[in-house]
Amino acid sequence: MVMRVTSQTQQRSALNNIFRITENMFNAQKQITSGKKIHKPSDDPSGMRDTLALRTNIKEVTQYNRNITNNKLFLTTGESALSSVSLHLIRAKEMSVAELGGQATAETRGYAREELDNIIAKVLQDANTKVKSMYIFSGTAVNTSPFEVSASGAVYKGNSDNLTIKIEENTTVKLTLPGSQALGTDMNPKLTASTKLSSLNGGSGVQSGSILITDRAGNTGKFNITSSMTIDNVITTISTMSNITASINSAGNGITLTDTSSLIANSLTVSEVDGGTTAASLGILGKKDGNIVGADLDATLSTDTLISDLYDGEGLNLGDIRIVNGATSGTVSLSSATTIGGAIDLINAAASGTVTASIDSAGNSLRVVSKNSSTIAVVNNVGSDTTAEELGIGGGRNVLNTLLKLKQSLDKDDSQGILASLANIDSGMEAVNESMVFYGGITRRINSTEAGHHERIVNQNEQILNIEGADMVEAAAEFASMEAALQASLSTTARIIQPSLLDFLR
Repeated sequence: MVMRVTSQTQQRSALNNIFRITENMFNAQKQITSGKKIHKPSDDPSGMRDTLALRTNIKEVTQYNRNITNNKLFLTTGESALSSVSLHLIRAKEMSVAELGGQATAETRGYAREELDNIIAKVLQDANTKVKSMYIFSGTAVNTSPFEVSASGAVYKGNSDNLTIKIEENTTVKLTLPGSQALGTDMNPKLTASTKLSSLNGGSGVQSGSILITDRAGNTGKFNITSSMTIDNVITTISTMSNITASINSAGNGITLTDTSSLIANSLTVSEVDGGTTAASLGILGKKDGNIVGADLDATLSTDTLISDLYDGEGLNLGDIRIVNGATSGTVSLSSATTIGGAIDLINAAASGTVTASIDSAGNSLRVVSKNSSTIAVVNNVGSDTTAEELGIGGGRNVLNTLLKLKQSLDKDDSQGILASLANIDSGMEAVNESMVFYGGITRRINSTEAGHHERIVNQNEQILNIEGADMVEAAAEFASMEAALQASLSTTARIIQPSLLDFLR
């Protein structure tokens, strides 16, 4: 069978060939000008898939590096502030040692007290250091000044949490140390059913009033907690709502609302009633698609607080403390105490009315004060035991209180108080140096991670270039080849599609 090839078929074939060559030449030219061989998915579907995955990864890693870059200042500033505190403690010790020597006079004591006032002011300034308008030693309560000094001593007003940042997938690091760990004490008792509402939010309590809860099925309930006295009262009241269960969260510092609704139509919502602040003060104000995990309610100490509930439920193993009060000194065993009130009673009983132990004004540690107006009661650790330090009454961890005790001893010319304070200054310097080690370790870690991210970005950009980058020599050769082919095709096609007399006679 003979197939007849018409002039129209020849023309169509020739034109298609020109179009094909022109497209190839255009693609080669585009590769030359852009340096890329992949411009759309159809160019190389698998290559485009790989480059998109690589670019997504680069974007994520770049964000991690941005987190590191934007927050390094917290680390460098924290380390610098602690370094400054350490130098001030060294100077305070040098000055105090000099005042215990035989060359000390009323005049030198006056100079020492004046200098120590300046040291305390500078340490307080360091302790209340800010970065980006945020206090770096307040835990996550970044808008709260962490330390306050009054006639009764220094108190920590922040919380015991850490600011954190994500530096890579599944890796989060601490960015700050709370002042209670670095420079002070907060025994931070966990919530229990019997925790009184009046002890929450740093002792400011919970605003009386009502809250409105809307579950995920759309049901609403209004709850008045005005008569509630404890956490258990609040939990019991809220849990009367059919789809809602209230409980103490897993961290032991707030309330969790669990929604068991089978029909999901809304978000779980807790709102205020009549412009009140009850929900906010309970830490559960807000809207969530899942359960609501309440904020840290920052419970303060009471005499009923169990020793086992301190430090977020980690508890304490109480041992001995040493109390120096003028010429009188003695060791007190606190191992039998099961509550804060029990520890206070043991101290007061052992001191035979010479000192008074109590909970400090912030409700986060203890304080011991001499009843003798001419002496200062200074509490030390005993050996390697850290009981005094953990209770916030000695051992030097509460740096500001250590300096204040030293200042009071200088004011009263209490040589025994000065001597006892020196031991606590040594402990304070050790605690500060340990905190500096923390900052140094985190800084080294994130710097190493940041360098690794940069290397990863470079390698992945190279992979992208290898996948989608054009071979310029090959592209140039292809362009030249297509250009020659185009000229040949145009010449051939011009002859094929020349009109004849028959074209006009049709």
